Amino acid sequence: MTRFDDLTLASTVHNNPEICAAMLRSFETHVGCVSEVIVLDDGSASPVSIPPLTSPVRFIRIESALGFCKASDRALREVRTDYALLVDADVLFEPGDFAGGFAEFKQNNWAWVNFRQIDFEGCPQGSFEAKLMPPWIFAAGNQVFTWWQKRQPKPKPTRDQRIADVEVAHSSCALVKMHAFRAVGGFDLWYWQCQSDVDLSLRLRARGYGVGVNLGYTVRHHGAGGKSGDVSRVLDLYRARLHLYETTHPVSRFYLRPMLFARHVAELIWFGLIAPIKKDARLTTRVKLVKGVWHGYN
Repeated sequence: MTRFDDLTLASTVHNNPEICAAMLRSFETHVGCVSEVIVLDDGSASPVSIPPLTSPVRFIRIESALGFCKASDRALREVRTDYALLVDADVLFEPGDFAGGFAEFKQNNWAWVNFRQIDFEGCPQGSFEAKLMPPWIFAAGNQVFTWWQKRQPKPKPTRDQRIADVEVAHSSCALVKMHAFRAVGGFDLWYWQCQSDVDLSLRLRARGYGVGVNLGYTVRHHGAGGKSGDVSRVLDLYRARLHLYETTHPVSRFYLRPMLFARHVAELIWFGLIAPIKKDARLTTRVKLVKGVWHGYN
């Protein structure tokens, strides 16, 4: 079994211990063992048990849920090695050259690198944003975003490398250079879940660190792309993205909320018109978005 003595695997769990256990077993089966595994239980309703592993395990219990951002920040701050692998509980590791990508990560200026991802059915999923979409694209909606995204160049590593530079790497399965993480102050704890990894990516790049995606190794991720029909998750996405843009693109404060309001109203009218024919849960969500946009979706 391959040993990674300078690497710590860190993960958070919240009412999904079986999924987390499968992730940990898949890592030791297909990748190897690490200096330490840190599992932070973020307020699960029932006791969490960790399967026997070759790697030593440190379990941290938080009684009242912190949310993904604060829990992940806490887990990473417990890391004692130079490098960490922050992993969502619903990731499964595959056979492949993880070690080669990790060696490349250490040899260069990379500080935050995700991997190529597929879902459990084998369909490609997003684990990065090669270029962060402009605020007006976000406000215009998914159709305009799809049109814009198709016109963006695909990330490509330099010759004989497997890690490609991107503007944003998501946190679902990310290698972390710990001195860089600490140098920028870790996650911004203003965020609950959505966009915390986008914010961290941008701050790392602003300090001269590399953010990338390893295209030479693939993981399976059940929640790839942040898909969720939960209303609170949708509101968190809009709240966080609005905050991100108004912080990093100050000019957007003059046009982003009016554009979002106009779009939400148009969507509300559309879903209202089709409601007698087809019930759609998005109608309720749009009501909340229209009511919340001028208050930052709070």
